[in-house]
Amino acid sequence: MKLRRFALYALGLVVLAVAGVALVFWALYACAPPPLPGDELWTSRQNFGEALGIVLRLGSKACFTSDTLGSFALWLGSRTTGVLVVLLALVVLWETLGRDLRRRFFVMRGGHVVLAGTYDDLRELAHRRRSFAGTFFLAPDRAAALDVARHRPFAEIVTAEARKLGRQLATLGVGRAKLLAAATRNDLTNVAIAEAGLSTPGEGELLVRLEQYAVRVFSSHRLRVRAAQQGRKLAVVSLTQLQARRGMAAAMPGRYTMDGAPRVHVVLCGSGPALQAASFEIARQGFGLEREKPLLSILRTGAGDFATGALQRLQNAGIADVEVSDVMTSASDGLDRAIAATVEDAPPLMAVHCIGENSGEAEALALRWEEVLLALHQPVPPIVAYAGHDHPLGSTGMIRIAAAEDLAKAREAAHLMDQRARAVHQQYLDGQRADRGDTFGAAPAEVEWEKLPESFQDDNRNVADQMDYKLATVFMLAGRGEACAMLDRDEIEVMSGIAHARWMAAKALGGWRYGPVRDDRNMIHPDMIPYIELTEAARQKDRDVVASLPDMAALAGETLQRERRIGIPRALVADAVKAFAAHCAASPKGSVPVAVLPLDDAGMIRLAEALLAAGIRIEAVLDRWVETLRASDETASPLAGVLRRAWRIHVVREGEARDALDELVTEIVYECGAIHAHP
Repeated sequence: MKLRRFALYALGLVVLAVAGVALVFWALYACAPPPLPGDELWTSRQNFGEALGIVLRLGSKACFTSDTLGSFALWLGSRTTGVLVVLLALVVLWETLGRDLRRRFFVMRGGHVVLAGTYDDLRELAHRRRSFAGTFFLAPDRAAALDVARHRPFAEIVTAEARKLGRQLATLGVGRAKLLAAATRNDLTNVAIAEAGLSTPGEGELLVRLEQYAVRVFSSHRLRVRAAQQGRKLAVVSLTQLQARRGMAAAMPGRYTMDGAPRVHVVLCGSGPALQAASFEIARQGFGLEREKPLLSILRTGAGDFATGALQRLQNAGIADVEVSDVMTSASDGLDRAIAATVEDAPPLMAVHCIGENSGEAEALALRWEEVLLALHQPVPPIVAYAGHDHPLGSTGMIRIAAAEDLAKAREAAHLMDQRARAVHQQYLDGQRADRGDTFGAAPAEVEWEKLPESFQDDNRNVADQMDYKLATVFMLAGRGEACAMLDRDEIEVMSGIAHARWMAAKALGGWRYGPVRDDRNMIHPDMIPYIELTEAARQKDRDVVASLPDMAALAGETLQRERRIGIPRALVADAVKAFAAHCAASPKGSVPVAVLPLDDAGMIRLAEALLAAGIRIEAVLDRWVETLRASDETASPLAGVLRRAWRIHVVREGEARDALDELVTEIVYECGAIHAHP
């Protein structure tokens, strides 16, 4: 670590010395008459030797030509050695005293951050600290310390030692630190760092990375309680879990639909530990469970994905029909045959999640799924590739990237998620307190947020995650705006059924089952039945969850808005597009215009591009003609661009897209661009 820093010091001094010699060398030319013809080489050698002598002996020389710039260059260059001596003294002073004084300054004054982990994981957190002076690193091992030193050679870097962890954190002034981030790739090490940090009284925030579900459940509640007792903010993040949640959002739940509302069929394909995280996150949301048990197809392309017993727990939960198959990737057509078997005689796909040990593998799987589905003449649903960064991929516009979160964004997401989860829990407490009266407080969940067990807190976070899906099913969304759309009774009932399906799925994954009398010890609950079979009191709990939606949206500075669904059955001329955009801009408060249009010819694709350029959301309605458009060089690329940016996509499996508009919209647009009520 020191070697690189000293090398930078030496390089700086050498550069300065060379610059000083070069400056004097140039000044000697400027201060002397031009050499005689043929003496140029001799003069150059003479001047170079004289320049070295002037720099090394701290000498000086008069400028014979009275050139002002040359005189100044001679004066400045002749002092190069003196400057080098002063800088060398400052370097020695900094290394012997300055670095320690800087550390002591922050230990006493505070305001710095202590980051534990590898530099790759901490990069964004460190970059947000513009000054390296206030960032201290706790590296998990020597290799990580060397990597940090390579990027931040002047930062304070300490290699963590388990037995000295408390003392090391005290040395780094963790008690006065603005932030302590325990973000190594070992969950138990992160727990130990967080506990050591909480053992030192302070007011700074804690960020703890816990990837393993079991460690998160058993440790985070204890950490949260201790942090709450000290009045400190604590964010517990799992980058794998957050990426899985981004993957769910990228799959457009509730916004990718088909006529007839078929049974939900979701595919997960790939390998690695992220496959388990994504499988459980998707199953826990209970997509479609309010209507019919969904189908979850898992195609395993490698090993090391599911922990022992995890797959059996998923299958035994009874919240989805889980079909698992091992793909023979060694065979050239092994994946192709597995894809064909998955879609044959099965409900149409609503989403495909492609997960690999690295970004390249996930993207390759996504591209193969797209190619095979096109060859089989199957509708291409949203295909989510769990990759490193977002970028266009594929030829259909249906591949979405669920990019991995960095710790800085994960920290912000965790805080927002916790705020929304608190709003959900507070709505639940208010409802239970009003209904139960003196008996309130007997149930395990009837406690304040800080005392709520981690499994209950995580359940409330899942409620917050499902907000966009609930709203999408009733053609609403959360967005910027002053007015908040009110929910009618039918909408509340639809979303309450979805909320109950999610709750039942999460409970079933946790081992709960139905019984007429609640028994927490044996994990039996009388509400583990469909929403329509619940008592009125039980249904009200789900309605209370829906009632928390405006509060959850407000925490992100948003309000609930209703889609103003406007059908455009045929292409519009340029003036009509402008008139339509003007009408959309004048939409009532609390509503967001969504143009619903069939993408069945080149003219409608150009219209969709124009509407997107004008900032208008579109719903693309696709029918059998989409295959023809994808086969044409003229329309394939524009169609993919439109589908990549579409707000909604609706697939018509039988019939024409234009005929389906009648059931999808409430208003219609004629050739002039004016909007009229749809009869």
